[in-house]
Amino acid sequence: MLRKLYFDFRDVLRAPRLGFSAKKVWVQFTGLLLGLGGYAVISYLSLLVSGATIAEVWANYGALPVPLALGSGGEVANYFVGLPWYSWLIWAVGVLWALVVALLAGTATAKLTYEQLRGNDFFSKREAWRFARKNAAAVVLSPVGLAVLAAGLVFGGLVIGWFASWGAVSAWITTFFFPVILAVTVFTLYLGVIIAVGVVIAPAVVATTKNDTFETIFELFSTVAAQPWRLFLYEFLLFLATLVAFAVFLAFIAFALWLMKMVFSVWWGTEFTDYVLPQAQHYTHSFLRVPVHAAQGCLNDLLICSQQYGLVLPWLLLGNMPGLWWILSPQTYGFIAVQPAAGLHVASIILAVGLVALLGVLASYLLATCQAGQTLIYVALRKKKDDENLLERRDYDEEFPEFEVPEEEGEKPAEPDEEGEKKE
Repeated sequence: MLRKLYFDFRDVLRAPRLGFSAKKVWVQFTGLLLGLGGYAVISYLSLLVSGATIAEVWANYGALPVPLALGSGGEVANYFVGLPWYSWLIWAVGVLWALVVALLAGTATAKLTYEQLRGNDFFSKREAWRFARKNAAAVVLSPVGLAVLAAGLVFGGLVIGWFASWGAVSAWITTFFFPVILAVTVFTLYLGVIIAVGVVIAPAVVATTKNDTFETIFELFSTVAAQPWRLFLYEFLLFLATLVAFAVFLAFIAFALWLMKMVFSVWWGTEFTDYVLPQAQHYTHSFLRVPVHAAQGCLNDLLICSQQYGLVLPWLLLGNMPGLWWILSPQTYGFIAVQPAAGLHVASIILAVGLVALLGVLASYLLATCQAGQTLIYVALRKKKDDENLLERRDYDEEFPEFEVPEEEGEKPAEPDEEGEKKE
């Protein structure tokens, strides 16, 4: 049974509820694991071939090396400064891998959302991943192809600038074509907007329409050109809805962690609070050094802005979450000077793995909500733009089932006679 939609901003508010699904969260969690895992391996390789050691990279970046990331002491890391070109090329391959996996995971999540809106609640994760792999070319090549075109235009501008530097005659020729150059520059900026929109909404376009690469690119241009203000307003509304839903989910998780700490410390005593917890924090921070630094910086900036402008709600939600600051506490980078039993050391490692997985679940819910919202946005914009309800679109197999009926062996199809009747 088809879900009732309003095809306006009210549908966007359903994104947090649709994103709160075990199947969608698991699909995004798998995508994070594959994408960031591949990125970590390739980025480590890019630094190792330039002469850095694994110990140096781990001490400075943790599991996810990022150019100009913060080091353990707050200084700016310099392992990416002065790298040879082939190291940057290898690192770019890692970034491309993470982007491709993210687009495929987004397509699978959008397909799950689309089938759920059509009433097919039993559409499985395996079918969603199969659909994403089958349509990978359209999802990946649409934004990547546009990015290659934009890069070609920028390179053309560099060539024109190099030609203009030859002398007075070349400068005159270049300025004579100034209107054309300006038009191409404006088109390049517009192309950049299309690329940004494509990375965000291309998975939803492919999941709901099964378009190929050319048709997906056409839909991106058509959507931005026909519904720019609705697209902007719906995306902004999705951002607010996702932020509120994520804050509520984070509040439940944070207070659950605080409650777990209080309950465990009753019988486990000082061994849990003095060693297992600090060591688990230390391992978590060492593994996710760059994301933790980024999260700390964002939260601190948000709290400072909230205090300056008198915003009470962010301070109440984020400034008074003991569980949240327990995960992101910056005073846990050193080992505790005790000699515990080996079992407590293993317990701290297991707890650290659980904390990393928990952070992955939080990020996966955030991504699932965003992708569910993108699906709702595109379905609404397609209705506004072309007056077509994508939920009512039938698949090719559903529309032409007679082409799927196999013929029995030895039986030939009847040939029509001149009057159009079949011969017996």
